[in-house]
Amino acid sequence: MKELQKVVRETIQRYQMIVPGDIVIAGVSGGPDSLTMLHLLKELQDDFDFRLHVAHVDHSFRGKEAEEEALWVKETAEKWSLPCTLTKINVPQVAREKGVSAQEAGHFIRKKFFFELLKKLGAQKIALGHQADDQAETVLMHFLVGAGLEGLQGIVPKNGPLIRPLLYLRREEIEAYCQENSLEPRRDPSNQQDLYLRNKIRQQVIPWLEEKSNPNLVETLNRTASILQADEDFLQKETAALAKEFMHINEKRISLSLADWGFLHLGMQRRLLRFAYKKLVQKQGLAFFHVEEVRNFIKEGQVGKVWQLPGKIMVEKSYGEILFYDEQGVLPDRVSIAECPLKIPGETFIPETGQKIRAEIVEMDCGQSEKGKVYWPWEDSALQLYARSRRAGDRFVPLGLQGSKKLKDFFIEKKIPRRKRDQLLLILAGKEIIWIPELALTEKCRIKSKNGKYLVLTIHSPS
Repeated sequence: MKELQKVVRETIQRYQMIVPGDIVIAGVSGGPDSLTMLHLLKELQDDFDFRLHVAHVDHSFRGKEAEEEALWVKETAEKWSLPCTLTKINVPQVAREKGVSAQEAGHFIRKKFFFELLKKLGAQKIALGHQADDQAETVLMHFLVGAGLEGLQGIVPKNGPLIRPLLYLRREEIEAYCQENSLEPRRDPSNQQDLYLRNKIRQQVIPWLEEKSNPNLVETLNRTASILQADEDFLQKETAALAKEFMHINEKRISLSLADWGFLHLGMQRRLLRFAYKKLVQKQGLAFFHVEEVRNFIKEGQVGKVWQLPGKIMVEKSYGEILFYDEQGVLPDRVSIAECPLKIPGETFIPETGQKIRAEIVEMDCGQSEKGKVYWPWEDSALQLYARSRRAGDRFVPLGLQGSKKLKDFFIEKKIPRRKRDQLLLILAGKEIIWIPELALTEKCRIKSKNGKYLVLTIHSPS
């Protein structure tokens, strides 16, 4: 059927699915859709100047029948002079281990296999056999279980290396193509069972709606998906632009600034939260109620509190920001700095922080203490100075304050995140904290020495 080939050709061109020189992996289950896709792509190889590689996954659901199906796919590829890669994976076992449905496990396994093969072959595209009826079922299924715009847009024609050249063909057209070209697909009997929601929508819901409400329902749902795909594409770009403004991202942690958070539109707040989560877990985003839990946590949660999301992703509220990170310690572990006497005069290395403290005794009228350098009146040569991290009950006398205050309260006032407090270096004279480098000095650092001698301490942080 030349008409089908024309539709597929136009789909490939419209979405720039294939460029000359591409290696295209065709995911072939053996059913009518994937077999038709493979046949059409084979016919179009010369026109678009690309190479095909057939890939098939045996999910270990149907025993010998599935093994014979895999062998048939391989023989078909060989008959059409196409290279083929087969794999067999125990998907039921994977589903049990991950605590997910068999369908979800199968989707995960297929995607993993295809992307690994993509890398191994140096391929550029992975062609999948989704068609217009699949699109209608997907949109309706997402609507029935609840979804936002991202879900209601259904199956996109091109998503990274994934392409779907049959997305504008109907199932009946594909069946007719198989008959006219003497293609004999293998059919999975589980597709006829009402065990899964998609099958119920395919066999019961859509036929009923077509009869009672809209005879053109599949076309209508496909048109709706196409409209929403354009809207979703625009909003995803807007979200990515906002992420650059509100987020600091690396592969292990994401910091989301709360400055001006309250001025963001509710829809963009939700999108930014899903964006942050997906960056870490590399899979489908958060359910609506999880997003709302995080929004409420931002509004009412206390600083230092942590909330856990699916996938062992932690959300921690800090001063002016929310942190997303993996539970498995991707944030730096809290470092407790062991007590270390300072060499006077001399240089003391603090291994936990990589800092160096240089100490020298000078005679002068008076020195001006600052964040990186302290002038301590040196009137007791027997006084020992130490470096360490905070301890329970520590008190401190900051500049300008006559009495002391709890170090914990001082850190809270300075908005030092709880997870960073153990990493701050303290300098003590005897049992008295005299300096928190880069943060604060004690009131005694500006007292004039009676004998004109000062201990000069200089901090050098690692570059």
